[in-house]
Amino acid sequence: MKQKQPLPMSHRGISAKRCSLASRFAAASFLFAADCSSLQADIVELKDGGVICGKVLNPQSGQTVQIETEDGSLLEFDRKLVKIRVSLERDSKYLDIVSKRGDSLEDHRAIVDQCASQQMIGLANAHRERIVELDPSDRSTWEILRYYPDEATGKWMRREVVMYKRGKLKGDKGRWFTWQEKALLEFDEKVKLQKRDAEREFDGKLKAYLSGNGRVKAEAEAYLQALNNPLLIGRLAKLFREGRPNERALYLQLLKQMPIRSVTPALISIALEDQDTQVVSEVLDVLQTGDETVREVAVTSFAMKLANPATRDRAAYCMMPFNDKRFISMLINHLLSTQVVQPAGPPGGLNAGTGGGGVGFTGGAPAAQKRLVQHKDVLTALQGLTGENYGFNVEDWRRWFAYSYAVQNLDLRRDEY
Repeated sequence: MKQKQPLPMSHRGISAKRCSLASRFAAASFLFAADCSSLQADIVELKDGGVICGKVLNPQSGQTVQIETEDGSLLEFDRKLVKIRVSLERDSKYLDIVSKRGDSLEDHRAIVDQCASQQMIGLANAHRERIVELDPSDRSTWEILRYYPDEATGKWMRREVVMYKRGKLKGDKGRWFTWQEKALLEFDEKVKLQKRDAEREFDGKLKAYLSGNGRVKAEAEAYLQALNNPLLIGRLAKLFREGRPNERALYLQLLKQMPIRSVTPALISIALEDQDTQVVSEVLDVLQTGDETVREVAVTSFAMKLANPATRDRAAYCMMPFNDKRFISMLINHLLSTQVVQPAGPPGGLNAGTGGGGVGFTGGAPAAQKRLVQHKDVLTALQGLTGENYGFNVEDWRRWFAYSYAVQNLDLRRDEY
């Protein structure tokens, strides 16, 4: 029998650990032999100190652990309250593998192969760590252990260390973020929680105001009068669109109480979509009396809707109170639009007709026709901005605009002597 050479001092600790591990496995096998009649039984340790032997049906997934005992009974336990150990048969196989090997590279590689074939992944990785300790240049083993080379030092480091040096932190579901990204995600989550709490409080107060009486209704009314939380703008806008008609005035008043810059997008949406002209006028008055930033955002948002013929007249109507002459040319270009009209008739196929003693066939469905659409609110907006009236004659409008807003050419060249 080949005599083994003594290990260096740096490796004796690992060898001692492996021997200690083998001793524990042997002791565990002896301890549970009296309780488990088969070495193939899995061992499930309960937090209250109990031990169950059987076959674990779902060792990796599920909120509960399902165990089939030797007598065929099926038991279920909360996964948080149990600890699953591998079967005694697997412990015995590992002890048998290790007892026949030494501490050389070849021995550890052979142990890794045998452990991997028996699905002992954790034990195989433990021996891989010993392999890279004996042979630091074994790149493939380093990568299996999920180590990465450091570009600066050339040393192999765990992914967490590499990402930390790159300024990244580990988040949920194994994703990595910079500390700025993580801070923004945490801020967004905090805002979501604050919004949820604010909406719950608002719903309770609103219900008390609408259906309560006495002191409860008075407290709810005081709460609504002082309401100015921007986190509730989305809820109020939804209630205004979908709520009861007799409550719309209340929701609009609450929206008007919000900080003007925060509520501007919601008011713009109402001005473009609501069918009540009085509501639209009221919303436009609020936007018009806002600061310069609010007015700029509003009129620019309305102007962007001019490109769509379906929203063109409403957008032009909303632009009137702002009296912004920068959009004269844009309004001129959108005075008219072309609409495609499909005439009434069969949807397709051949049209049969009789005449002259025979049957004739014509083509399929009638061809689509184009129709010129005049946008009256665009013309009204143009007239209000310019004081002129060229009707829907786009060429006259363009001629007038070119003459009125032409850039004067100045000859700034010096005289030559």
